Amino acid sequence: MPANLSPEYKQAEERFRAAKTPEERLACLEEMLAAIPKHKGTEKMQADIKTRIAKLKKELAGSTKPGARRGDWFHVEKQGAGQLVLFGPPNCGKSALVRELTGLPAEVAAYPYTTTRPAAGMMAFEDVQMQLIDTPPLAHDSPPWLFHILRTADLWLWCLDLSSDDLLETTEQVQGLLAEHRLGFEPGPDPTVKPLVRLGTKADDPQAQDRLAILEELIGDAAVHLVSVETKQGLAELRRLAFDSLGLLRVYTKKPGKPPDLDDPVVLTRGSTVLDAALHLHKDFARNLEYARLWNFSGLDGQRVERSHVLEDKDVVEFHIQG
Repeated sequence: MPANLSPEYKQAEERFRAAKTPEERLACLEEMLAAIPKHKGTEKMQADIKTRIAKLKKELAGSTKPGARRGDWFHVEKQGAGQLVLFGPPNCGKSALVRELTGLPAEVAAYPYTTTRPAAGMMAFEDVQMQLIDTPPLAHDSPPWLFHILRTADLWLWCLDLSSDDLLETTEQVQGLLAEHRLGFEPGPDPTVKPLVRLGTKADDPQAQDRLAILEELIGDAAVHLVSVETKQGLAELRRLAFDSLGLLRVYTKKPGKPPDLDDPVVLTRGSTVLDAALHLHKDFARNLEYARLWNFSGLDGQRVERSHVLEDKDVVEFHIQG
């Protein structure tokens, strides 16, 4: 099967060949992996790109040689139910949000470029933990690893500073930088498309509503969730919004004759089935699954359901195994 490589892939490959540093090569490889058509004809190419990415990450982490100098590269291992990355222009309120939502002692100041490296904390929504990452400002001289973190995240939180008179200018700049690095939040043929939540930060500013009205002329009817660290506006709702935007659901398990375990849910993506929940616990468990009984808010009260039954958030499942 022919590879039928896209122009975007070929451009990223050319940039890879011209790259002079490991950081630049890694960023190009990430773009190549995102742009390559995903079919049987490119499986070997995909595997080769992934191998080279892994090798470069190891090199940049300083683990190729004892005593090697650690490269200026940052990668945040995913934890929790999903990885959320805050991004935006300088001084847009990212660090204050991370500190408020996670308790992470992030440095916050009234001047730009306070954050120089990623900082990760855990944000709770009810009984689920999500990873929230603070990043340096998105600018023309941003390091390649910042776009790598955006590329590998599960959800983007775009901070739009409603206290800034430069709001329209910085919004257009961020849009241009995302497009330049082939990072998109609208369906398209090739870019790495991510679910996106737009946050109107510093919504307590006296002129926030006026600036929001002007912003909406630029972005159209795209939703903007208003938040304020000072007044706590929108913070509780943001936790639910993030969970929903990740497309997640929770399933609680129970043993026959026992109460359900409501402390440690199985977290799955929407559309998952009873079999998917069993597979999450163990592949042998799923292989021997015969049926399940289900309790939920839709009216099911211990009814038998088959392996293909689609689950809803907060379902309680009792698995029955063959033999």
